[in-house]
Amino acid sequence: MDYKIINNLSGTDNHSTRLKELFRESDTVILTSPFLMPDFADFFGEVDFSQLKNIHLITTLSPKSFDQIKKINSLISFIEFPDIKDKKVISQISLNNKLHGKIYIFKKDDNYVSAIVSSANFTDSGLSRNHEWGIEISDKVEIKKLEASILDSIEFSNLSFDEVYRMQKATTDFIAQQPQTEAREIDLKLTDLLSSSSWTSQLNDTIEFWLKPIGVTDNPVTEDRLFDKLDDELNFSKLRPNGVKPNDILIAYGVGTTKILAIYRVTSFPISATEEEIEEDEWLERWPWYVQAHNLTPNFGSTWATHNLWINSLKDEFLATNPDEAITAVGGQTLGALNYGKDKLKLSPDFAKFIIDKVVAINDR
Repeated sequence: MDYKIINNLSGTDNHSTRLKELFRESDTVILTSPFLMPDFADFFGEVDFSQLKNIHLITTLSPKSFDQIKKINSLISFIEFPDIKDKKVISQISLNNKLHGKIYIFKKDDNYVSAIVSSANFTDSGLSRNHEWGIEISDKVEIKKLEASILDSIEFSNLSFDEVYRMQKATTDFIAQQPQTEAREIDLKLTDLLSSSSWTSQLNDTIEFWLKPIGVTDNPVTEDRLFDKLDDELNFSKLRPNGVKPNDILIAYGVGTTKILAIYRVTSFPISATEEEIEEDEWLERWPWYVQAHNLTPNFGSTWATHNLWINSLKDEFLATNPDEAITAVGGQTLGALNYGKDKLKLSPDFAKFIIDKVVAINDR
């Protein structure tokens, strides 16, 4: 039986890269993973969907676990990805609450192209950063047996879009009634991040880095706007910003100008605006979720318009000296996912720190 080993140990030659290659070669994909990335657009925004006709997602939805809340918002991002939402690609979501394996199967014209059996979950860390190993096989008889065993183990075969939306409402109502549920799961220790640029030396592996657009196409950021407030609230869309947690770093850039505006440290879990607040401010109907954040670069934020730190120029500069490195957490080298109206994009730590160093050097002058 022909096989090859896949791992995440060598730059961008990892699970993420191989999955994207197989998407390009296939018209039918089965993704089987208990854990999922918070926002599918992070990955799908870098995938060639030109041949894809069908995609079947099999995952868990474990009762009495906070993962239910994270998972539902992930599934919302799956069904709202444009090609799936517009039915250009026929989708199916199934559940198997005993699932632990991670298996990815690819077909073309009803023939098996390849299958990957791996330790790597369908998450940004699983596909590109964690030390994961997988075996890719091409034996069609074995892949057929593998697919049959996966399908036979399904408990709920086909969640409708309406069912997913109903479950999202239930999780939103639950969080509104018990807002501290997620907080009990962490041991938060605040550090010197508030006081000086020494915070850059404390960026450890528990921190995640997000590129956060500020403004929208019909209301872009203008160069007379300042980002020098020490504490602020940064808004997100109707989809709860799963994955964003206290101590994470948000790198804000302006829609329209595309320049970096400021760097923030998140100080709260996501909070939803109340019905009363939305009634008072119609803008919150579109952007009801927010996190509280501390501005780590207020000096830069007061003069951002005079500095030519354009996000795409920073990307090109980084890749020019690091051609094999990723700029997104899912192992990509483009910011294409932002074209789908995303309100955040998780960056690779190396690219994020590259931007941070540039901004801090100006902030501390």
